[in-house]
Amino acid sequence: MSSASTSSKDIFFYLLAAALALAALLRAAYAGARELWYDEVLSLLLSTTQRSGYVTPPDTPVALADYQPLLQLPPDLNWVAGIKPLLQGIVGQEPHPPLFFLGQYAWLPLAGNGEAALRSLNLGLSLVAIVAAYGLGRRLFHHRGGLILAALLGLNPFYWFHSLNLRMFGPAVTWIALSGWALLEVVDRRPGQRRRWWWSLVLVGAIAAGMLTYYLSLLWFITLGIVALVLDRRSWRRYVLCALGAALLSAPWFYWGLPQQLRNADFERFSAATTWLETAAQHLQGLLQVLGIQLLLGDWATDLPDWVAIAAGSVIALALIVLASQLWQRYPPQQAALFLLIGLLPLLLLLGLDVLSGKSTLGWGFGRSAIFVLPGLLTMMTAWIVGLHPSRQQAVVACVLALYLTSILGDMALRQRQVFHQVAQAIDRPSTTLVAVNSNAWGHVLRLAYYLPSETWLLATAPTDLPAALDKQLSGDGPYSQILWLEAANPVWGKTTPSETRQLRQTVETELGRSYRLVEQQQLAGTMELDRFRLTRWQRP
Repeated sequence: MSSASTSSKDIFFYLLAAALALAALLRAAYAGARELWYDEVLSLLLSTTQRSGYVTPPDTPVALADYQPLLQLPPDLNWVAGIKPLLQGIVGQEPHPPLFFLGQYAWLPLAGNGEAALRSLNLGLSLVAIVAAYGLGRRLFHHRGGLILAALLGLNPFYWFHSLNLRMFGPAVTWIALSGWALLEVVDRRPGQRRRWWWSLVLVGAIAAGMLTYYLSLLWFITLGIVALVLDRRSWRRYVLCALGAALLSAPWFYWGLPQQLRNADFERFSAATTWLETAAQHLQGLLQVLGIQLLLGDWATDLPDWVAIAAGSVIALALIVLASQLWQRYPPQQAALFLLIGLLPLLLLLGLDVLSGKSTLGWGFGRSAIFVLPGLLTMMTAWIVGLHPSRQQAVVACVLALYLTSILGDMALRQRQVFHQVAQAIDRPSTTLVAVNSNAWGHVLRLAYYLPSETWLLATAPTDLPAALDKQLSGDGPYSQILWLEAANPVWGKTTPSETRQLRQTVETELGRSYRLVEQQQLAGTMELDRFRLTRWQRP
């Protein structure tokens, strides 16, 4: 082997090692650099076991100090006894299984409820996922293939965002990657029966954890079952036992919790269009959006029109078709079929489920509903990369990682995620301040409680109720030296038409102008419609 070839391999190894180091460092650097978004603060409320203590604000002012304790563990909490109200809160309002919330509940006493602390558990699990991706890639390919897959997952912008998101989507990827690695270790026929039993236990635990973290992970585990039969049909009893073991571990929740969640579920949000042509177009759009967002755009999709994600997905879909045809040319049929199974079957299963159920979950939530397909898609990409000539292999990996890294750094540097900090900065202390907001949705209320001073008062109502509720507070001199009117672009509950919004705004401004003078006005914009507000600050003359 020439020294030039050896040097090239060394450089490629250092590139992959640097990518993995950056994947860890960027997560640590950004864990506390953005606010909790709407769903994250709901995760915190559930994890503190105090969901039952939350009451929707009335049409009169309430002290934020009354809501802030809900975002912390009760000081006199008995840890074991606290599990019951936590589970009761989940079955009442949350459509996801309990393991993520139980994990956060156990983590809160150790880490606290700061932004970085809350996300640190998911951060740690994402590092486990990257290690598991290396194990999966090493088993399918070799050491270099494992590093490539780990680097692709670690710097994938979509997964990078969700690995720091206080929701269950990031941990779901951990159990998916770990279960894939464990299955390939169990399939390994080399001597060492004890070793296979150990990996069988890991497989059982990962499947059970995946099912108790995110229900749609089941579609990945179905894929793993088919992969097991393709690779090791003679040992089918072992895999049946693993599936039964995971089912037994999950059974208590599926017996007690899932039926209650199904009774409370809002399936209408996933409703498909009415005509078959519109439905087919909706399914195709969802499929393309998932591909474009997960493999290219990441969380940037929340700031972009739908057509951008669809266009990106169309390019990715064409690339996957070419990639699939080349896998058949470069690998033996069984091996190529294995890569295509892992890469495409989970996505096709979800598409088929949508078609059969008449729902449209694929494109929901900017790709996060289908996050369980990401490790398989990246594995399929890795198989194609590994089959390239070494010089092309290095160039392709360098380009993809550079694209991913640019997307992440741009996200960190250019996107505003400090909306509620700006609201807090607009409050003159120690003056008595009322924040009036045209939304009583709990995600808005709880984020105000999390970020604003405890002495602040809050008037949170549905948009159409705000003028009358505010009028009651403005009669006479009133106790407030300043009022912040926070107009949500998306109040979540009780949305109004644009003309109604303009009329309500004019009414509120007229009422405020009778006793207060306008001193400041600004537009607050985050990365989603839920984080867009119009803030006006009014003071007594």
